[in-house]
Amino acid sequence: MSSAFAKPGLVGTRPTSKPNEERNLLVYPNPSTGIVHIAINGFEGRKLELRVLNVIGSVIYREAITELNDRFTKTLDLSKFATGLYYVRLEGDNASQMRKLVIR
Repeated sequence: MSSAFAKPGLVGTRPTSKPNEERNLLVYPNPSTGIVHIAINGFEGRKLELRVLNVIGSVIYREAITELNDRFTKTLDLSKFATGLYYVRLEGDNASQMRKLVIR
């Protein structure tokens, strides 16, 4: 059994020799009706920028996150935006992750 199936809650991560350095960006539920939870793990002590982009790359939401603990959760209400495909992007020093998000 591969490690991707051993940890069903961790999307887009790979086992490393130092588990405390694993960085995760989880976006749920997906697809969503507009209320979206974003969980950020493993980025403590870093300045990050959270962005939501539409399918053509325009930023529809932006937030600077400066005080992170090991786990950070944010709830966004994107229900005022049109249904379709969006991207949730998290950027910081030497780290960047992106997840697709479908709003129905």
